[in-house]
Amino acid sequence: MFNLEQSIAAWRKQMLDNGIQPAALIELENHLREEIAQQTQKGLTSAKAFETAAGKIGPARELKKEFNKVGETLDARMVKLIAIACVAVAALFSAWICIVLFTRNFGWLAQISGAAAFATTLLSWRYNDHFLPVVRNHWVRTAIGLVCCIGCVVWIQYFIVDYTPSILVQPGMGMMTFLWGWTLMAILGGIGFGLEKAARKSITS
Repeated sequence: MFNLEQSIAAWRKQMLDNGIQPAALIELENHLREEIAQQTQKGLTSAKAFETAAGKIGPARELKKEFNKVGETLDARMVKLIAIACVAVAALFSAWICIVLFTRNFGWLAQISGAAAFATTLLSWRYNDHFLPVVRNHWVRTAIGLVCCIGCVVWIQYFIVDYTPSILVQPGMGMMTFLWGWTLMAILGGIGFGLEKAARKSITS
């Protein structure tokens, strides 16, 4: 008996084995499922609808050639670069503040909290895809990523202008809180890239 999900899984594996990149395969699977739904509405069986949809998308080798010509989309590249920039800036400032916290006597609470903020900044970039939802639509992922990147820039500007003066009053606790402000910037900035990783993992798993 024909099993649609098993057939789609086999189709995905065939595409991956023939060199189609996971990010591109996400979009191809979306098109495949949409086409299957349209063909099913026309009265075709699931097996015939799958066969027709797969035929319209084409063989993996031809698709790979087309994707190689096009390369990474401009919007995805832009979100990736902005995310890298946000995390890099946050990590650099966090590292600098951590050095100050640990080379001066600000107290163990400020030092532990500062170290936790710095670790969260780094680990959020590496593991944020484990906690983010799988968003299959490329344009939705891009839009979310752009909104988060803009949000992190607005946040850090507001935070620096409004909060920085308090560091002069309470240096230890102020710098600790300042670190967590940069951590939030890193988390927001990395969401777009994390969504891409989560989507790729859902295809390859």
